Amino acid sequence: MKNHTILKELFLFLLAALPVIYLLINWSALPDQMPIHFELNGEPNGYGSKMTYIFLPLGIYLLMLVLPYIDPRKNNYEIFSDTYFKLRLILGLFFGVLDSVITYNQLHGTEKLWLFLPILPFLLFTLIGNYMGTIRPNYFVGIKVPWTLNSDEVWTRTHKMAGKLWFWGGITGIAGTLLIKDTFFVLIPILLVIIVAPIVYSYFIYQQIEKK
Repeated sequence: MKNHTILKELFLFLLAALPVIYLLINWSALPDQMPIHFELNGEPNGYGSKMTYIFLPLGIYLLMLVLPYIDPRKNNYEIFSDTYFKLRLILGLFFGVLDSVITYNQLHGTEKLWLFLPILPFLLFTLIGNYMGTIRPNYFVGIKVPWTLNSDEVWTRTHKMAGKLWFWGGITGIAGTLLIKDTFFVLIPILLVIIVAPIVYSYFIYQQIEKK
């Protein structure tokens, strides 16, 4: 493994480990049961073991580390390795911030922090959308339907279109959470658009190619 690859991997590991270290340092001060499920407005509505927040960031790190080795199209990961690193970085930041915000809130009872949580998914959509167009065909990351998996052209065109939808969907969602009190009316329409529209688009592209 090249030195710069080792350094990048070490950085991703530290990103996953830091929220866990923060949790462990404050372990005795934390309740045994912590919020693990939230309403769309960010308010907790389900509780579970604080061990969850050890396994979450480290589990995501290990999963993303292993995927390129077990994917039947593993060779394509070399083509979009920079994008895959950025996706891992984005997910690492997302779950790390989520872990840390929840831990901090449990320690200090800063209820206003829950208002920050509804914005996180939309920020995630925006960041992922910015790189989605450069994801190459694989079985784990991206829009994986029969039409995209059976045609590299359909995959590429679908992900370029989806990237724009995810990016602007995220921006719209962030603005919407600031203007609309009930996040349900912001999140659900955006999810329907950014998930359903690319799938339908990929189907029609595939049909057009098949007719040629």
